[in-house]
Amino acid sequence: MVLPLTSQQCFFITIIAFIIMGFSRGWRREVMSLVFVLLAVVLIHPDTSDVLNGFLARLGNFISYLGGSGGQLNAPPSSSGISFLGGPFWSLVIFVLIVVLGYYVGNRVFPPPSTTHDRFIGIIPAVISGAFVLFYLSSYAKSNGGSANLQVQVAPPDPSTFVPVIFVLALIALVIGLIASRFKKASGKK
Repeated sequence: MVLPLTSQQCFFITIIAFIIMGFSRGWRREVMSLVFVLLAVVLIHPDTSDVLNGFLARLGNFISYLGGSGGQLNAPPSSSGISFLGGPFWSLVIFVLIVVLGYYVGNRVFPPPSTTHDRFIGIIPAVISGAFVLFYLSSYAKSNGGSANLQVQVAPPDPSTFVPVIFVLALIALVIGLIASRFKKASGKK
């Protein structure tokens, strides 16, 4: 089965979905969700988790060296990719669980947005979350041989090529949010 969508079209459809979610949830909830998405990407993505593992191992060696143990600074043990989570499927399940937990916590901790300004500012962290989710999913697809199990012949989008578009969307949302807050202040003075 071949989808008639290019990777750019898939990227924009996904980002538009995150824009709609950000507008409906508001900036407070989306910032909380963004924290969980970034946490999931840093802890679960093989490249960043290996770097974090190496940093923590070197930090431990450095502290023990400063503590006077007199030993040498050893190199951190090398990792074998994403097998530390039981394989690529379980890393995807853990990633999805952390992201869903972030959206749940954001909905439980913060009230729904009360102003249009809150809604428009919510677009910015939602777009950033969408880009990081797409980054993780594209690297997941590449680690599994370039395609998902559903045999959909669509190349995974590379969000790093769309960074200017993300910033333009964020700037537009910021300007609209500032204009909306300006009108609210002007109507409140009357």
